[in-house]
This record gives sequence, C-alpha cells and structure tokens, in this order.
Amino acid sequence: MYFVGRIVGSLIAPTISDLFGRRKVIIFCYWLWTTLGIVSAFVNHYVLYVILRACIAALDGGGSLATYCLLCEYFPVRQRAFAGNAQYLFWSLGYMTLPAIGYLVDDWRYQQLFISVPMLVTLAFYWTIPESLHFLVANDRHQEAQAILEKAERWNRVKLPTLTLVRNKASQKCCVNNTASEKRKILFDLCKNPTLRLHAIFCSCLWLINGMVYYGISLSTTVLAGNMYLNFFWSGLVEVPAYVTCVLVLKWCGRRKPTCAFHIIAGLPLLVIAFIPAMTASGTDLSALITTLTMIGKFGITASFSAIYLIASELYPTVIRNTGLGVSCFSARIGAMLAPYTIYLRGVHPAMQLLLFSVLAGVAAVLVMLLPETADRPLPETLDDCNRETVVVVDGNGEDNRDDCKENGLIIAERHYRGGPDYCNEKVLIMEMNGKEALDNCSKKRKLIAERDEEGEPLSPESCHSL
Repeated sequence: MYFVGRIVGSLIAPTISDLFGRRKVIIFCYWLWTTLGIVSAFVNHYVLYVILRACIAALDGGGSLATYCLLCEYFPVRQRAFAGNAQYLFWSLGYMTLPAIGYLVDDWRYQQLFISVPMLVTLAFYWTIPESLHFLVANDRHQEAQAILEKAERWNRVKLPTLTLVRNKASQKCCVNNTASEKRKILFDLCKNPTLRLHAIFCSCLWLINGMVYYGISLSTTVLAGNMYLNFFWSGLVEVPAYVTCVLVLKWCGRRKPTCAFHIIAGLPLLVIAFIPAMTASGTDLSALITTLTMIGKFGITASFSAIYLIASELYPTVIRNTGLGVSCFSARIGAMLAPYTIYLRGVHPAMQLLLFSVLAGVAAVLVMLLPETADRPLPETLDDCNRETVVVVDGNGEDNRDDCKENGLIIAERHYRGGPDYCNEKVLIMEMNGKEALDNCSKKRKLIAERDEEGEPLSPESCHSL
C-alpha cells in the first residue's frame, strides 16, 4: 500500500505543482506528511494505520518531486547535477540512520515518532523557500520573480546587475492564447506532443527498471550473509560515494554516457553473482565476495537512478516538468512494487532474480543512449521549446550577430538599441551590465542570425541555419 500511495502522489501532486507552483505543493505535502506521521504512531486500528501510511507515501512522492523540480530550476546549468544529488546525500544519511533506530528501539510506535518528529523542521519552509523563477516567468508572473530577486539581493547584501525577464515575444500571441489550454490539459499535452511522448516512453522504461533493480537490491540486503542491520547500513553508506561520483561525472562528461556506464556497473556485478556459489567445493565461504559485489551493483544503480532524475527534469519543459517527472516516478513505483516479488524467481533457479536485474540494467544502458543529451542546455520553458532545434539571437548594436558557441549550450541575446531584449526564442533571464548584455553559452553547431529594421522598428529574427 505504501507504493500504491507513492503512485497516486506522483500523478496528482506534480500536476497541481505545474498549475499552482512548486512552493505551495512542497509546503502542503510536507506539513500534512508531518502531521499524519505523528498521528499514525498513536493509531490502534490496523486498517487505519495502512491508510495513513498510503497517504504519507502519496505526500512523500508529491513533495519530493516538487522539491527536486524546484532545485533544478533554481540552479544554473553547470550546477544542476550538484543540486539534484545534494539532497539525496541526506536521503543516504536517513537510510544509514534507520537501522540504528530499528536496532535500538523495539517499539514500532517510538520508531514512527523518531522518523516523524524531525519533519517539524519543514514548518520553516513557509518563510525560507521561494517560488521557482522558471515557473513564475513561464506563467507571466514577472513582478513576483523580480521581487524574489530583489529579496535575494538584500539577503546576500550584494548588488546585482540590472535583470530583465524575457518572454518569447516571437510567439507571444500564441503563448498567450494557449496558456489556459495548456493548464487545463497538461497531462494530455504530454501525450500529444510527439517529442515529449517519445521522451516519456523512454523515461518511463528507464525509471521502471531502475525502481525494480534499486529496491530489489535494497530489500534483499536482509537475506545476505551477516548482520542484517549492518548490511542495511552498508547499503545506505554505498550511496554516498555514488551521489558524489554522479555529481562530478555528470558535470564534466555529460548525461547519457555516464548514465549508460552506471547501468553497466550495476548489471555486471549482479551477473557475476548469479554464477558464484555461496561456498566452494573446498569449503571456502564466498559470502563476503557476494556482499561486496552486491554493494558495487547498489552503487551503480544508485548513481544511475540519480542521473535519470536529472535527465528527466531537463527533458520536460517548465509548464509540464513536474508532471513529466510524476509520470516517470509512476513507472518507478510500479517497478518498486514488483521488486519484492522477484525473490520468488529464486525458487525457479537461485540465480534467476539477479539475472533478471542484470539483463534489465543492460536494457536501460541501451535505452538511455536513445535520449538526447541535455548537459549544458537551457531548461525548456514551453511545449514548443521541446521541438525547437535552433534559436535566434537578437543583437542590439545595429549589427547582425553571427556566433558559434559551445556545444549543447544555451542562448545568447543582446539588447535592442531602443529598449529591452526582443524576440528571443527562449524564455531566459537576460543579465544587463553597463548597458550591454552578457553573452553566454550557445551551440557551436548552430549559426544564430538576427535582422534589424533600419527604421528603428523592433528586431525581427528571420532565419536560423544549421552549420
């Protein structure tokens, strides 16, 4: 029932988050989660306890997805890998703390209180967590976004350059006309858009596989040789280097190739374990080797799971990002629900369960290479942005701007000589310094062309050519 709750939460809460904002969903989910967690410690009816656990799971799923989405939208391109993985280091800390609580505290009611009371810290979220700037800009709430930037300026006691929030004015009329429709049919638009539909299918398959393998390994630690509390602790500890490695590798090596490698690292040890006996013919105990290889597999699947979180958040546009993550998470919870039942495959053959996990990890390694590379690219804002291969750069100095920039990069935009930035085919934050726009990160595979009307009319981008 816990994972059933996670499934419900991963479908409902993300859609609400895309409609009304990340902050509101985070605060609501975590506050109610805290309340129900404490209440469940005093429940005397089993069915009521199960219902509360399912509700807590739904709130956990919805709140955690909105939190991850908010983190990715707040950090710049080169730091998104750090932002996404930093929060999971605390997941690992909780993972390692849980067996200690289970060992020291026998009464389940006190165990429930031990894991629920610390959640009271989330009460501070109302005053400390701002709304996503991407969400505000995508929904034309520029004044609120500007207020957040000004508050950050005061809080950090720094003087920010003049910031101008830019909308996609080349298609502004279309955006305005479609905004209400998009908000009414967000989940349907995910299925209707060909690019997003393909991404959703691949991501769902990846998440289902990762969910099954991750929880399959995690839940099997208690059947490994040795102390079950220590095995559970090692299983959490191995996630710390996995997340740290994920941050470093994803930052410098892109997304697809490292994620493919992580799946291979997860699958190969499990394949080897399938053919290792618990004890050799001479009586040598190989349980320590089996446990070590299992932890290596756990390292790989943990890193890959973290990486596909980031990939999915970078594939979906702002208006539907949380919903896209929710659909992927739905698949992961299906895999997690199936994971405990895979142990029955050992009745068919002792190696069958691990062979299944190994094959699935190999399939995932292939699938991730079919997705586009998302490293060092801007977060898409609208559904149309997912279909856009090139961008037009506006130059405000009376000259066309033709630049080759970094591969897999962002946009550059310059200031119109009569006023603010105009006709940029992405919603971006333009930073103005001393009257000039900061040029940043473009794709070297594109030539960006903008044309200017000699009569002083707004710039009119005409064409964008692939090099």
